[in-house]
Amino acid sequence: MKNKIYIFTLLLMVLSLKAQVIGTLEQLEECTNRPNHDEEGCPDLENITYVKDTNNRLDQFVGIWKGSFGGKQYEVHFEKKLQYGEEDIKWDRIFGRMIIKDSNGNIIYNSLQKTLSDTGLLRGGNFQGSVYVLDFIANIYCNDSGAIFIEVSKNNPNQMYMLFDRDQKTYNPDKCPNFTTYVTVIPRNNKITLTRQ
Repeated sequence: MKNKIYIFTLLLMVLSLKAQVIGTLEQLEECTNRPNHDEEGCPDLENITYVKDTNNRLDQFVGIWKGSFGGKQYEVHFEKKLQYGEEDIKWDRIFGRMIIKDSNGNIIYNSLQKTLSDTGLLRGGNFQGSVYVLDFIANIYCNDSGAIFIEVSKNNPNQMYMLFDRDQKTYNPDKCPNFTTYVTVIPRNNKITLTRQ
């Protein structure tokens, strides 16, 4: 009998070491807003292995959204992935694929067929208040990368705003000789209004 209790106790200890420690998107957002975050990080959240969308805040973005800006048509497909990641911490995230056409209907950018491991997707991070932040890389050599901010309208859940903030990194002149005339895939610092389809 003592052997069974010992084995059972040992098994529980092993399972508890591998147990998933769940944190929330809200907890991680609060962590990044702490005044001492850069120096101390968030020691109270170090054991988290899964950042969960417990309040389903990401669901508001899921679907197909369309809009136009500067003579171009934008169609963005947002999907929610649960427990995504290859790191020690898994996250619930939003991913976006898009197709952009010029005023004549010619495709100038298309990531609809890309997989989650490909570049060119919108890759979700976390919230900043009511705004969700995603990373985007279209052309790293021409510094066509940065953060995408999306927010669903407070007055209309079928309307979303999207804004691109370009990275301030250097470009590679050998691989982007036309940098001075290069036009980013998504217009910089202009709010695009998208409508749920």
